[in-house]
This record gives sequence, C-alpha cells and structure tokens, in this order.
Amino acid sequence: MDSKKLIELTKQLIYEATHFNVPYVKQIYADNLLIVKVDKIGVVDTMNKEQLVGFVQGNSDAKATPFSTKAEFHYAVCDENMGMVVMTRDLELNGKSDPKFFTLIWEYSSERWQVVKESCVTLN
Repeated sequence: MDSKKLIELTKQLIYEATHFNVPYVKQIYADNLLIVKVDKIGVVDTMNKEQLVGFVQGNSDAKATPFSTKAEFHYAVCDENMGMVVMTRDLELNGKSDPKFFTLIWEYSSERWQVVKESCVTLN
C-alpha cells in the first residue's frame, strides 16, 4: 500500500462512517481500537470499538442525516503493515462549522487494513 492508496482508503472510511454503515465500521476498525478526543480547552475523552459501533448504530437506527465528508489531507505515509494519515475535517454539526484535526493509524492485520488508533483535536 502506498500513501495515495491509503488516502483513498481513508476517504472510503469517512464516507461509510459518516453514512452510518455499521457492518463496514465493524470490519474497518480493529477490535483493540482506541480513539482519543481532545476538546478546545484540553479535556480528553476516549472511545473504544464497542462505543463507536454503538454511536454509529444509534445514528443509523435514528435515520440521522449523514455527517459531512469534507477532508483536507495533510500527510500520509505507509510501510509494509503500518500507515498514518493526518487530516483536517470540518464535521459541520448542527449546521455549524466544527473543524477538527485527525490522525489515523492503520495496521495491516487479519489480511486487511484496519484503523487501530485515532486522535481528534478540536480546532475552534
């Protein structure tokens, strides 16, 4: 996998997750997933795969409007079995701009690429 393909895989992840595709989310995120979110005043919150799937499932069940897929990719690197993508996304929640800085760590495991770690920092 090269960095260009890793960005394309990340774009697919963004689309499927923001459209609440639960089966896709279950297979693309590793079982040992850790998401770390930091808000604008430095408060840290974490989420595991079970919590993420519950969030996506809740939005799917509620027929929620898909989130924005806007993303600006700053950096991507990949070697034989690990990759990292750095990007800015504007999630536009509740009609308001909500820009966030993301780092995703990908790993090739169980014969597929999966997200194992993700960090998200609120910019405003």
